[in-house]
Amino acid sequence: MKSSNPSSFKTHIFLLICCSIFFMYCKKHDPNVVAKGEAKIKVINAVQGEVKQNVFVDNSKMTIAPLAFGETSEYVKILSGNRSVNFMGSNSFNTDTNLNFTPALTYSTFLIADRDGKKEIINFEDNLSISDMSMAKIRVVNLTPFFNTGVNVSIQTGSPFINALMFKEASNYYTIENGAALRYNVVGSGNIKTIAATDLLPGKIYTIWLSGLTTATLEAHLIVDN
Repeated sequence: MKSSNPSSFKTHIFLLICCSIFFMYCKKHDPNVVAKGEAKIKVINAVQGEVKQNVFVDNSKMTIAPLAFGETSEYVKILSGNRSVNFMGSNSFNTDTNLNFTPALTYSTFLIADRDGKKEIINFEDNLSISDMSMAKIRVVNLTPFFNTGVNVSIQTGSPFINALMFKEASNYYTIENGAALRYNVVGSGNIKTIAATDLLPGKIYTIWLSGLTTATLEAHLIVDN
């Protein structure tokens, strides 16, 4: 009778384990594999004078109630990847687009319009991390197409830290000390608007988006993201 060689048996087992690890590593790091998972979005009707809007993602309704101008939904989980987003007005006119969403990230998705009233959907990634709970964290998004010079934002009477923010642009994120108010205006205009310090709470993250047809009607809308 032929006896088996223990050393040869162990060698075969070792080779099998190595091959398994190699194939698992290759599968895990395949650059052609698209990551799957969930993202979160909130949607905003930012078109002044527009009818209320229901919002659909891949034909599934995500808004509990239609959004009037200035209204924001709660965050809703969706499948990541390329998704169809559709704002459907109460007059049955719709605006749609395809957007790509990365797993585990959060987004703010706006319905906007240009000077001629042509509507489109734009998307911004949200940053919900906050390192200092004693300060507010903000970013500003300019969604009014009527000012060719853009918008400045400053802290109280200080110099602007956001300069000439143009239509469809979002600023970086900034931390604001507790008790500081914000001032904003169309570049070149003497109409100075204020966001009160009491509206910017420590530990909160804000998306501040701007609307308005004239320098006098420029308005800041605050969304609390966390």
